[in-house]
Amino acid sequence: MGGPSSEHEVSLATGENVLKNLDSRLFESIKIKILRDGKVWMSGRYAKLEKAVKSLDLCFLATHGEFGEDGRLQAVLESYGVPYTGSGVLASALAMNKAKSRQLFFANGLKTPKTLFIKEGENFQSQLKFFVSKLIKFPLVVKPCSRGSSVGVSIVKSKRALKKAIHHAFKYDPEVLIEEYIEGREFTCGVIEKKVNGSPHIIALPVTEIIPNQGLDFFNYEAKYQKGASPHTHTSEGFKTGPQSGNRSMSVGASQEITPAQLSEHLAKEVKELAAKAHRILGCKDYSSSDFLVKNGKIYILELDTLPGLTENSLIPKALKTAGWSIRKFLNNICFRNVKKQEIQTA
Repeated sequence: MGGPSSEHEVSLATGENVLKNLDSRLFESIKIKILRDGKVWMSGRYAKLEKAVKSLDLCFLATHGEFGEDGRLQAVLESYGVPYTGSGVLASALAMNKAKSRQLFFANGLKTPKTLFIKEGENFQSQLKFFVSKLIKFPLVVKPCSRGSSVGVSIVKSKRALKKAIHHAFKYDPEVLIEEYIEGREFTCGVIEKKVNGSPHIIALPVTEIIPNQGLDFFNYEAKYQKGASPHTHTSEGFKTGPQSGNRSMSVGASQEITPAQLSEHLAKEVKELAAKAHRILGCKDYSSSDFLVKNGKIYILELDTLPGLTENSLIPKALKTAGWSIRKFLNNICFRNVKKQEIQTA
């Protein structure tokens, strides 16, 4: 848990909730924390990552953001020969890079917003001018290419604000996406894998609709993870930071989350099918979550998260509960899918 990314605190919250809900009758758990500076903390002292993880039968990854979710940590664990949960190196890298994943989604028939990819230090002004003036209209969305939890995302409403928003996104990533703003309903759908007759079977969880509270344009970091948070947006010069990403309705932070979403049976089924398809396209494993926008019956995929949050406020645990799965059952399923031993140590 932890790590050097901007999602460090969320990762810690996910890790603590995983430890809290692991079945102590089946698993002996060991907490391994990666600090912001990359050092490893285990059992009250600093440790070498290789030594720490090689003592495990399975490493349960509760890491979010760069290093922990982009394939680098996965590659390190594979080099040590240590089994781990979640998607592999390639799928993790593809999902974290919104440019690459979006190209794959589009190539496989999924609808995506019109998007321009730019790199810091390159001369992109002529491309940007053409894209903004000819292909899309304001407002538009600016976001870092490889960050999660809506970190660094802005909704831009004027040319004057665009330069600021791009500069803001470059603080988090040298590659940035400029995309059309689709004013539609926002949904997320998780999928989990379960072995059926020895083969992995993908199960789509109930769809969740995310409705930002008044004063918030999208489901931003505070809305996702902080209870009782107030909307936190920059509004100067028309630019707001934050994501374009029996019913049980919950209000957490600055959004209302409705699970299952109030959709027609046909549309809910289509969103689930697209979430499962996106999972397969990238070659994901164990579980994932995809974000969608729906406008006039058309479904646009925004991104896929290979290690979605498992905090008490996260959407996957809420969807699991609606589907009749406890978080403990979910964790047991993942652990037993990845290692076949009666005594398993996890971190």
